[in-house]
Amino acid sequence: MPRKESTPRKIDRGPLPSYYGYNLRIAQVAVFEDFARIVGRLADRMGELTPGRFSLLTLLRHNPGINQTDLSRAVGLDKSTLTPALDQLERKGLIVRERTAADRRTYALRLSERGEALLDSLDDKVRRHEQNIVAGLSSAERAALLKSLKKIARSLGSEAVE
Repeated sequence: MPRKESTPRKIDRGPLPSYYGYNLRIAQVAVFEDFARIVGRLADRMGELTPGRFSLLTLLRHNPGINQTDLSRAVGLDKSTLTPALDQLERKGLIVRERTAADRRTYALRLSERGEALLDSLDDKVRRHEQNIVAGLSSAERAALLKSLKKIARSLGSEAVE
């Protein structure tokens, strides 16, 4: 006899709940879902606006003229992963790539006016999203979480953290 769909099946996750990576991934999925829920129609209007794409736009706002190599280091992505993201942002009219005079093989990247406007419209939404992420944590736990996440990234060789 088939089970009713409304009754969730108890899943044996084996050792996964004790794995740090598994728990980080589950948290990441929840964070991405909350971001999509809050950003909502803005994301629909411009295509897939993920937290990662938001980070790229923010880095470009604060580092106009940055080259792709430095941007890939700052965001923690290799250039082969970064390039398709930049291609999408450029197609959407959110960034501008300009060849540099010093090295015609290198592009200087910056936000377009449309990219600036999008980031302006996201400020309150992203602040609310960030509050949701840590809503269940005390201020001490928030500080410890941030410190721990940065420490993990550094210990695994990431150059994307300060």
